[in-house]
Amino acid sequence: MSIFGGVALIKILFTLFALFAWSRAILRFYRKDLSWKELLFWSLVWLAMIVLVFIPGKTNFLAKALGMERGNDAMFFLAIVGLLYASYRLYVKSNEMEKEITRLVRALALKNIKQSKSLSRRKSKRTK
Repeated sequence: MSIFGGVALIKILFTLFALFAWSRAILRFYRKDLSWKELLFWSLVWLAMIVLVFIPGKTNFLAKALGMERGNDAMFFLAIVGLLYASYRLYVKSNEMEKEITRLVRALALKNIKQSKSLSRRKSKRTK
């Protein structure tokens, strides 16, 4: 289905989504939740996605380099590989954080035990 002079509705919807996602990255940057390098990365990602939606033939050179026939196949393949890598990185980061939290909780528990023993010794000295 084409609207607006032959532009497919999916292209318009994807562009709106990409602009929305980019605006979220910009807002996170202004809130200091994102570094300028991260903002640059996400800006390039969303800009590239918008360009590739409107000029899909540009991905054919990438497909040929990967030994594939169509650019869409190459983009799909790279998206899956990218998502799997991101998933792996999140898994590793989650495990690291879990270990750090466990270490901190143990250290805090030991500190509390030492403090409570010290307090109980002081109380027992006072009562004697």
